[in-house]
Amino acid sequence: MNDTSSASSTTSQTHPPDASQEATSIDDPRVAQSSGLARSYLHPGVLYTHNDRSTSAPQIFAIDASGTRAVLTLEAQAVDWEDIASTPDGRLWVADTGDNDGARSSIAVYVVTEPDVLTSSTLATTTYRFTYPDGSHNAEALLVHPTTHRLYLVTKDPVAGTVFVAPSELDPEGVNVLEPVADAPANVTAGDFSPDGSMLVLRNQGRAYFYRGFEDDPVGVTLPKQPQGEAITFEADGAHVLLGSEGPQSQILRLTVPTLPS
Repeated sequence: MNDTSSASSTTSQTHPPDASQEATSIDDPRVAQSSGLARSYLHPGVLYTHNDRSTSAPQIFAIDASGTRAVLTLEAQAVDWEDIASTPDGRLWVADTGDNDGARSSIAVYVVTEPDVLTSSTLATTTYRFTYPDGSHNAEALLVHPTTHRLYLVTKDPVAGTVFVAPSELDPEGVNVLEPVADAPANVTAGDFSPDGSMLVLRNQGRAYFYRGFEDDPVGVTLPKQPQGEAITFEADGAHVLLGSEGPQSQILRLTVPTLPS
């Protein structure tokens, strides 16, 4: 992946009528604004989600088809949580990166280790602070590469966003400066890497963009309608993604990943 290039055009696809289906739903009334999804590498069938309201507690909800399995509380703030990522080493990364008013001098990503047993508890949390080189941005998409653990944030802008990359070594004591590396579609609300890192996806309210790398042209897919599509994560097979939305009792939809150019 060449971090210094950007996609120049988009191949469009409209999803076939049978390409999306309901995978599950979030029935817990405490989750009314699901703003991120990440699948568990440790517990098959479990997804992690969170609210994005600043009035919410700093909590991650572990859910599966049976309901909420556990509520994990972080030793962190919840200014504006926007996305969550998981990595095969058992870590969960939460992006406290929302900034609709452009007023934050720095943002944060919180990192915890998935518990071996899903029991509601408070988790030891590592906080990494970040700043942009060109002033504040509102970023709603967090991607963490599954093998390099390199962290990317994608800004939400009405015309075209920007992909920023974090330093390869993160400093938990100081402020980490992000660097722009690629252009992104408009109004991106979430993103994820495939489990093997060979593909990535960005989404907004209406479309998902699948890439081999940030430098490649994406394949754009029209998404099924959701009340407020805010989340996306690859399934373990790498052949499907799950789509989440804000709103009470929100559905999580499964979408087939399109075929990408070699």
